[in-house]
Amino acid sequence: LVACAMKPRDDRPKVPRNLSRPSKRSRPSGGRNASITDGLQKHLTQNDGGWKVIAGFKVPRRYELGNYERNVKFSKPSQLAAFSRIKGRPDSYSIGGNPPVYTEPKPGASLVEGFAEYKEPVDDSTLDSVTDAVKAKYPKLLPEFKGFVSYRNNLNKILATPYLRNDYQILVQRTQEGWTRLDIVKTPDPVDERSRRFMYMGRRFEDICTPSSSTEAADEKNREHCVVMRIKLGEHEMLVGAEIDAISAPADAKDASGKGPEYVELKTSALIESSRQQNSFERYKLLKFWIQSFLVGVPIIKCGFRKGEILHKIETFKTLKIPSMVRGKGVWNGNVCLNFANQLLSCIKHKCSDPTKVYKISFGAPWDRVSICEKLS
Repeated sequence: LVACAMKPRDDRPKVPRNLSRPSKRSRPSGGRNASITDGLQKHLTQNDGGWKVIAGFKVPRRYELGNYERNVKFSKPSQLAAFSRIKGRPDSYSIGGNPPVYTEPKPGASLVEGFAEYKEPVDDSTLDSVTDAVKAKYPKLLPEFKGFVSYRNNLNKILATPYLRNDYQILVQRTQEGWTRLDIVKTPDPVDERSRRFMYMGRRFEDICTPSSSTEAADEKNREHCVVMRIKLGEHEMLVGAEIDAISAPADAKDASGKGPEYVELKTSALIESSRQQNSFERYKLLKFWIQSFLVGVPIIKCGFRKGEILHKIETFKTLKIPSMVRGKGVWNGNVCLNFANQLLSCIKHKCSDPTKVYKISFGAPWDRVSICEKLS
């Protein structure tokens, strides 16, 4: 069993050596590998039968984060394709299209209007929607591609791992063509009313920011507009599918300088009324905002601040300026996120290389490493 770990500052091999090796004095009689195996197996719950831990990637502790703040190459995302679909409607898939136009809402709107009647549509999305869109426009790309293909949600989780203690699981499989797919492991929607209300308020904010015409069919209001972006993080090329909430102006509009409209991300947050809430917003919310938008090149984030369940104000954040808003405050560093993701992806690519097998990466308590598991036949 080999454990992967974050690379230190000097030159290192692509698959780094373990940094968390126990001392000889504390090492159990089974040796180094037995100690690592025992530690990794603790990450599998009793309900995780059918999987075997084959490797682990060490998550840096807070005092180690400073070692990983160097710059890492990240290419500007370029759009390859677009598609749209309606949840629960497989026949609704369509290549191309543009997101709805953003309209600034007025403060005072209720964010729970319609909650009692709302039913969450079944999420039947798969990575095939992304690959189909790529094949339709670039049929020769995937057979020659050797990178990763994923929805943005998986990368959001990976980049946030050094700072957030949120458990996740991602399925991994190397295709016969040579590229690696990362598939979302879907979790059940919350059943308690409080959580469902919070989720609904975010959807309601999106609705009032992108009002539809009165002639539009009811289910068309639930259409998701997605793009496929090509990015390169460190040594890894990726094709990333991402839902786009809105666009700043009609697709054919141009400003005085000839610049076209920009994509817009829509978010909600509780109104900040204390220094403690300000710190929490910067430490957690801004980190999530930045990762999600930076990865696929969305330049504008519109955040609706709510007081209770009422929209209080809308604030605009420029994605590329968010890191400077928290610099020097000791909350998070974007380079740490990027370096961690680059090295974890190297470990995944090395350990999950057999196209006849299915793998899974898993992160959970005690939050000290990401486990890489192999599905038992």
